[in-house]
Amino acid sequence: MTASDWVEMYGMAFSTSISNFASLITLMSGYLVVAYLVGNRLTRTQILVTNALYLMSALIAISGSFQATLDFQIARKEMALQIPQLDLLNYAEQSTYLWPSIITIVYSCLVFASLFFMWHVRNSREI
Repeated sequence: MTASDWVEMYGMAFSTSISNFASLITLMSGYLVVAYLVGNRLTRTQILVTNALYLMSALIAISGSFQATLDFQIARKEMALQIPQLDLLNYAEQSTYLWPSIITIVYSCLVFASLFFMWHVRNSREI
């Protein structure tokens, strides 16, 4: 691939990563609103279906974000190798999987925190 192809891939992968993050935040916001408003009135079956749909959708968003961030890192690394004038701070020597892994862990923690919130709403005892 030419340097201009890597620059284009860099931009596209970055925008895809941001879009996946926005999708995850939208999905999580809807789940938290449902948990807050009606979480304690849902039946066990409704909770199972809601959680299953939420987890499947969140997994798709997180895996898409991992792949887009990985593509972003690969493109940035190749740009650093092919266009030394960009001065990407010796980026070609850094680990390619570091940032995608960190982002995946953070997003997974957010999903588990929202699941904990639903659990807390369902198990809190109001007087």
